[in-house]
Order: sequence, then C-alpha cells, then structure tokens
Amino acid sequence: MPKDIVFEELTEGEMKLILKAYDCDVDGEGFITGPSGNRIPSEELPSEFLSVRSAALVPGRLRPIDGSPTSISKFIREDRDHQ
Repeated sequence: MPKDIVFEELTEGEMKLILKAYDCDVDGEGFITGPSGNRIPSEELPSEFLSVRSAALVPGRLRPIDGSPTSISKFIREDRDHQ
C-alpha cells in the first residue's frame, strides 16, 4: 500500500532554519545557497535560481526543489518509482 504524502507550508523563517541545519543559507536577494555559498539552480528552469519564497523541501533528505506543481508531481512520481 502506498504511503500518504503530506505537504506542510513553512514560513520563510522556518525554511531558513531548516536550510541552515543542512549548511545551506539564503542570500540577501532571497535565493537559496548551498554549502559552498553558490546559488542553487532550478532543475525546472536551469537559467534561474531557487528562491526561498517559491522552493519546496523534499522530505527525508534536504533537496530544495521548485515549489511548482510540475516539480512536485515529478518528485512524487520518482518517489513512488523508488518504493
């Protein structure tokens, strides 16, 4: 039986705290930076960077993704395939 997927909306402050726990951060313009300090590119639009206002965090491991319906549905499909 497939497990339920539960979505929780985080405040910007909560998102920043979780990102910091994984050695990531948010720069002065609101973009997520990785442990090296570089902005994390969007998988959906590689010419753009992930913004703390529109990103989603994948449960079970820190992997910020675009919070768009397309990216979320791709994550769900991939997650179901690996079960």
